[in-house]
Amino acid sequence: MIVDALSIVSPSVRNILAGKKVVEIRRWLPPEIPFLNLVLVENENYLTEDGQEDPNGLARAIVDIMGVHEWTCEEAESQGIDWIPDYVCWELSNVRHIAPPIPCVARRKIYKIDIDAPLPIGGC
Repeated sequence: MIVDALSIVSPSVRNILAGKKVVEIRRWLPPEIPFLNLVLVENENYLTEDGQEDPNGLARAIVDIMGVHEWTCEEAESQGIDWIPDYVCWELSNVRHIAPPIPCVARRKIYKIDIDAPLPIGGC
């Protein structure tokens, strides 16, 4: 099955699954809102340049992006992290666990992966 994926540095996807993280902070917007059934791939390395990959990613969750809002200084303080202007928060909902995690390549931006396993698409 070909699905859309987004890589996020560890341990963020596990924090999303635990309910500790409810937004994903990015400089750019998702291609559409709502953006449904986005697979979250957790990886160990920040991917900062086009074409960069981490072959050791793990697909751990599927989420829906139901909205975005400007990331505020107050929000950063409440999250215990430094605020950077001009970032947005992707509002995560309908978080579904992929268990066991599925090994896959982590890439920059939103990208396509082919997963040959049943996924909890569309359900809770």
